Amino acid sequence: MPIKVRIPTPLRTLTGGKTEVESNGSNIIEIINDLEKNFSGIKERICEQNDQVRRFVNVYLNDEDIRFIDNINSKVKDGDTISIIPAIAGGAPEKKKFYLNYPQEVIKEPLIYLVGKNYNVITNIRSASISNDIGIIAIELEGESKDIEKAVKFLESKGVTVEPIVLDVVE
Repeated sequence: MPIKVRIPTPLRTLTGGKTEVESNGSNIIEIINDLEKNFSGIKERICEQNDQVRRFVNVYLNDEDIRFIDNINSKVKDGDTISIIPAIAGGAPEKKKFYLNYPQEVIKEPLIYLVGKNYNVITNIRSASISNDIGIIAIELEGESKDIEKAVKFLESKGVTVEPIVLDVVE
């Protein structure tokens, strides 16, 4: 069963410039192995030698990060789409921690997912307390300083109060 795989710009040199290709397999690692058969060198850009997805590469099955499903063993089915989103190199990544206070009207929006997907940062929820009325989250953002700043501005634009964690009390 062919699965659509969206190819990011840095990997398109391996796919002959194609933005989307088809691959076969029943789970993510089989899809990646099939991609490697058709586009030599692509797997080493996506995976470590142990087949795990590289730390600074995000793989989404439909619109969900595979790290929150079953990682490389996440099952795929006909009609699914896989998106590969690598981080762009350009300096040492930073880690910054913040408290996020969500107002009621945005609690159900997938803002942390969108931050990771759209702003080239790795999100790590350190603690959270969420109810129907309010959400309080301690989060660590890892990436380029400029990307973290853009992610923070995005969250603030959605009404989320973002406060830096000065004392490292969330370990």
